Amino acid sequence: MNKLIKIPLYIIAIFAIGMISGHFTFKVLSFSRTVTVPDLRGKDMVDANDILRKKGLYMRLEGENYDPYIPQGYIIRQDIPPKNSVKEGREIKVVLSKGPKIRYVPDVVGQPLEVAEAILKEKGIRIGKVLYVHSDKVVKNIILAQRPETNEKGGDNFSVIVSLGDFEK
Repeated sequence: MNKLIKIPLYIIAIFAIGMISGHFTFKVLSFSRTVTVPDLRGKDMVDANDILRKKGLYMRLEGENYDPYIPQGYIIRQDIPPKNSVKEGREIKVVLSKGPKIRYVPDVVGQPLEVAEAILKEKGIRIGKVLYVHSDKVVKNIILAQRPETNEKGGDNFSVIVSLGDFEK
């Protein structure tokens, strides 16, 4: 009868010791400080690294991508959004800008819009903005002007002015 009481008592004691030690382990691990993640977008690597170090965080470069708005060498995005709370000592992964994709653009002035789109698509350029104006000298749907201009270095922003033809009365 004595053995029947001892075995469950040992099991209960081991379980209680496990629970207590687990509780204290959790408490010790949760004592590490939490910090708010800063916004690193648009900052260069040196400034961003300084900001993170002051908060007890670290930076890890995750890669580079083209960006038409953020200059080369500046941060485009980070893996943990700004204002989130993280434990001190955490790594923040960042992606740097390679700047805009620079390419020389072909001349599409005088071309119908559909033909110009095909020519530009072949070069990896997409028309971002189309402005339509009336012209008494050029027929409808013909490109009057482009930006960037011919053989000028251009980014991802390509705009054209297209004729609507003469005013109809």
